[in-house]
Amino acid sequence: MFGLAKQTEKQVRYGKSAFLHAPEYAKNRLLLEVLLDDTKTYTKEEVDSLLNEWKKKEVK
Repeated sequence: MFGLAKQTEKQVRYGKSAFLHAPEYAKNRLLLEVLLDDTKTYTKEEVDSLLNEWKKKEVK
């Protein structure tokens, strides 16, 4: 049962504004404003992945 609750928790999706107002994403607020779509929802893992991918890109 505990494992199931943890799995369900990971699947929770939030809108762009939730991530923009979350204290743990304060340093990345401007970047999230650009990367996230107003009409979509994201899991925490998806947002972390988007941020990591963007930060790894080569500067041109």
